[in-house]
This record gives sequence, C-alpha cells and structure tokens, in this order.
Amino acid sequence: MKKFALSAFLLTAVLTIGCSKHSPVADVLDSAGSNRTELEAVLNHYRTVDNNPQKLRAAEFLIENMPAHYSYAGSEIYEYYDYAAKILANKSLSPEQQRDSLLSITDLKYRDLPSHTVPDAQIIKADYLIKNIDTSYDGWVNNDWASQLSFDEYLEWLLPYKATELQELDAWRDTLLAHFGKGLEHPIKNDVEYNTTIATADMLRNDAYNGLHRYGLYTRAGLPLLSAHLQACQTYGDIPDYALTAVLVMRSASVPAVLDETPVGSRGTAATSWYVIYSDRGEELTSEWDFSTMIGGSFFPYERGPKVYRNTYAINPQRWEYRQKAKYQYPFELGKKDVTAKYFLTSDLAIPIDKEMLKQVKDKYVYIASAIRNEEKPWQIVDFGVLKHGKATFHDMGREVLYQIQGYDGNTLIPISEPFILHKDRSIEYVSADTLNSQKLDKWKNNSI
Repeated sequence: MKKFALSAFLLTAVLTIGCSKHSPVADVLDSAGSNRTELEAVLNHYRTVDNNPQKLRAAEFLIENMPAHYSYAGSEIYEYYDYAAKILANKSLSPEQQRDSLLSITDLKYRDLPSHTVPDAQIIKADYLIKNIDTSYDGWVNNDWASQLSFDEYLEWLLPYKATELQELDAWRDTLLAHFGKGLEHPIKNDVEYNTTIATADMLRNDAYNGLHRYGLYTRAGLPLLSAHLQACQTYGDIPDYALTAVLVMRSASVPAVLDETPVGSRGTAATSWYVIYSDRGEELTSEWDFSTMIGGSFFPYERGPKVYRNTYAINPQRWEYRQKAKYQYPFELGKKDVTAKYFLTSDLAIPIDKEMLKQVKDKYVYIASAIRNEEKPWQIVDFGVLKHGKATFHDMGREVLYQIQGYDGNTLIPISEPFILHKDRSIEYVSADTLNSQKLDKWKNNSI
C-alpha cells in the first residue's frame, strides 16, 4: 500500500504545479496549439474520472517533458511503413533482398523524411496517453518484478510512451506483448526464480530472440522501422535496432528497462547501443548487445570510450539551458542523461586555452571531441562544457581517450586546443595535430559509427 501513500504536502505541491500559469505543464499547453484540448483532457481525467494523484503526476511528467520529443510529420511515413510491411511479408525475398528493397525505396523517395518532424505535444491524443499511463501504472503496481521501483523510477523505467525519437505513437505495448509475452502465461514456478525481474526479463529476451529469427547485422537498411508491428517481424537490422526492440518488449511486460548508448563507435566488438534492466536488488544489469546476449554479464571490461548516455524521457536541464543560451546550436538531444561514470573511469577536465585562441571564441560554450578512426572526419563531438577563467571545463570524461577542444568563432567550430590523451591515471598528454594519423595514436581512438 505504500505506493498509494502520498503526503498531504506532496499532493498539494503536485496540484499547485499543475495549475500554475508559469509551470512547465502550462508552457507545454500553450505550445500545443489546437492539440491543447487533448492534453487538458488527460489532466482532467485524472482529476475527476480517475482521481489518482500518482497518475495525475505521471500525466504531468509526460506533458512537461514533451518538448524533448517529436514524431514524423505528415503521412509519408505510413506509406513507407506500408511498403516495409509488404516487403517483410514477402517470403520469396531473402533478408538481404528485403533490406536492399527498403534501402532502395528510402533513397528514391524518403531520404528527407527524418527532417520533417512535429512536436509530440501538437499531435498526441488524450486516449493514447491515458491508456499508456493506465497500462504502465497497473503493471508497476500489480507485478512483483516491477515492485522494487520507486515512483520516480517508475516515471523513467516504465511510464514513457516512447523509448526513442520518431517512434510511432502506436499500441506497442499490446503488440509486442502479444508477440513475445507467451512465456508469461506459463512461468517457471520455483522459490528462486518465480516472479523475479531477471527471470521474467530473460524469458522475454529468449522469446523475442527465437521469435524474430533475425538474419545478421547491417549498418544501414533504409529508415529505422519504428512501428511495433514491423519491429515484431523485422528479419535484419543493426544492434541499436534490436536493443530498442528489447527495451520496448521489456516495458510491454512491465519489466523496467532503459536504453544506453555511446556517441562514437566501440573499439572492439562492443555495441554502440544496449539495454539495461533494473533488477530485484536495485541493480542496473546490462546486456552486452541486444537480446541475443544474456542480461547481467560482464559489460566488455576492456572497452573504453568518451561518453555513455541514457535515453530518458525527462529533459536534461543542462541541455535545456544550453539550447536556450548557446550562440551555436549543436544538435544535442534533450532526452539524454550522462551515465559515463557507471561504465568507465572518468575525470573532470579544466583545459587551459591559449589567450590568442580565447580571443577568437564568441561563446561561453565549448565542445569536446573524441578522435575516431575516420581520416575524412577525424573528430566526433561528444559533449559540451563552458569556459571558466580561461579554461574549458567538462565533467565525467572517459579516460584512455584522445580528445580535442573546439569553440565557436562566430561562424563555425574551430580547434582551440592541441589534441590530448586523458590517461588512465588522470594525467594529460598533449600530442601534435600533425601526428594525428600516426599508428601509435590509433589505440586511443574509437571507431566511427
């Protein structure tokens, strides 16, 4: 019963925030245009029809963080998905032919589709949000394998109606559970595993892995298939495709799961994206890749990288402030949380910048780039920091990586530091830019994605 117990103070605060003219919720309602009535209907539903303070707070959480989330605009994506469904249903085509057919139609007709988007706040419907809240909430309250979550943890690990941007606003919980949740009807009943998070997650992982019959991994296969009925029958894809599907499958059965990723390619065989579940013991257990690997094994102990980010529904406040104030706008997504320190040894950096270079910089925001094995584009921006007292400052940077600091000169980003290696012992070694392509520096670089 503790999940239903909210103090009078907290309840008052929640209702006050929901009604404040200057609250984040009110700001989103103002930005929703003609769709405002749909969002207001959700709030009114949980104030009157289903008077549950926690569901009301869940609705407010979804609405106030909606500025971070967007979907395809227009009907072209449905044309593409209809074409994809026909291709995937054509058993006379091999997986390679299916992949190549979708790649061909993407290049021919739909290459620019991802650039045409609309904020979720302007299109999402009340019935969709209410069903999502009710289903996820009931799963949290009624399933033993989710009961370890606090309410705040529920908001991120189970509640969100999407796990990545441009994901279709469809009935993915019902669709994926129908395809890959059969094992839940006949669980293993013993004192050790019954109704545990890890056992339930592994059952779902096994059912999805066997049910998809995936064929290999490819780096590009047209637009990502972000519709649930296509994810349930996709025969090919890369690791991020299947890691995303794994998160959605887990959440469809109320297993708490999130998606973590790196902004650069791995050095060895590690994935650039993987999923994490929240165990019965409150531990975050990772997969190595997607659901083709066991959950909770050792996460590539030899791997190193500059950053790991978690896909979140909540807006990252630092990135929100950056978007409001930065003169140069790098396309950082708002729904990303820095979790690098969970995976690698990290250091905070304060890199001195030459006075002559400081004169060229036109913004307090600066950028840190990781070296990658790509001669045409040798640097990948992985985070931003700020200039303080003539130093470029950054937090939680992964060690054993080759970095460079860049700044905005009023026109574009330019290098404002020599390349440097952040060593395992926290020491910094500067190297000449002229030697960037030398073989001895290769070990400090990541692969390009």
